[in-house]
Amino acid sequence: MGKKKASDSLGKSIIKHRFKTTTKSRSKEAWLHSSELDDGSDWNRINLKSVTEQSNLDDFLATAELAGTEFQAERLNVHFVSPQLQEGILTKDQVQQIEIAHKDNRHLLRIPRRPAWSVEDAAELVQKNEREAFALWRQQLGELQEKEHIVLTPYEKNLEVWRQLWRVIERSDIVVQIVDARNPLLFRCEDVETYAKEVSPHKMTMLLINKADLLTASQRKKWAEYFQANGIRAVFWSAAQENHALELKAIQEAESADEESESSEEDPPQKEEAAATPPKEEPVEDEKCKMLSREELIQLFQQLHQGPKVVEGVTAVGLVGFPNVGKSSTVNALYQEKKAAVSSTPGKTKHFQVGQTCSL
Repeated sequence: MGKKKASDSLGKSIIKHRFKTTTKSRSKEAWLHSSELDDGSDWNRINLKSVTEQSNLDDFLATAELAGTEFQAERLNVHFVSPQLQEGILTKDQVQQIEIAHKDNRHLLRIPRRPAWSVEDAAELVQKNEREAFALWRQQLGELQEKEHIVLTPYEKNLEVWRQLWRVIERSDIVVQIVDARNPLLFRCEDVETYAKEVSPHKMTMLLINKADLLTASQRKKWAEYFQANGIRAVFWSAAQENHALELKAIQEAESADEESESSEEDPPQKEEAAATPPKEEPVEDEKCKMLSREELIQLFQQLHQGPKVVEGVTAVGLVGFPNVGKSSTVNALYQEKKAAVSSTPGKTKHFQVGQTCSL
């Protein structure tokens, strides 16, 4: 028999090498979340990298990209501008002027609105209108920042992150803002509630005060009185406490199953009469400041929205909030399993996620 041709072995080795490298690259990226891949522009992925701080050049280029404008570089036109330095402690008059300026321009601090659209519009047209509206929103904030006594804190400058918020509000019957119980007003965005009503008057909004176990009963009572006096729908909740209770329940069930298996192998023990000890009576907590359990929170969601729904027969609940307020922990507690990644790093959950449970 003759020897195999060298070309055949070379072709097989090339094919084998190609499939080997493809398998390795796929298996390596399979463990990464889509939001962790920094390849939004290369592979047509949604770039959800949070952008809150930009240099003047990056800000200018990002605004130009949103407006669809191209620029040509020019040389020998460099002009250095020294920034205006503000040093020293503010006087009482200056503090008062800043407070007045903030109060007068408060209505300009709004989240970006999604332009009107319909299912008949082309995707390119919808995206173009969204970029133009977002560029106009950033321009208005830039003009506001140029006013005297106005200093804006860092805000999200990535359009894709705002698109996630638009989708959550549009697809939800109940928009729930999760806030930190240690300072609820700091994490509450009133404009989210306004925007939800603008999208549809049938949408309901409420505050879910997470980490309420860090407050005393008297503190929760005072906050409940404040929310009730200002017409704010709010309930207290602790996702960490619920997740901890679920873990204890799972451990107890596992231990009881092991004890039953061991007792079945041995002789049945003789029954002994034990004195019944009455359970300790816990102090009755006021319903206004009570921390809801998982079942009570789900029941509240079921009873809260009674009007027309986005999807007939299904109550859609959207959870939104600032980083590290407990959105992912709340989702995991409601589902009684890990549905969203939890991390101490702010901004772990930025993308739009959909889940379904038979309890809602």
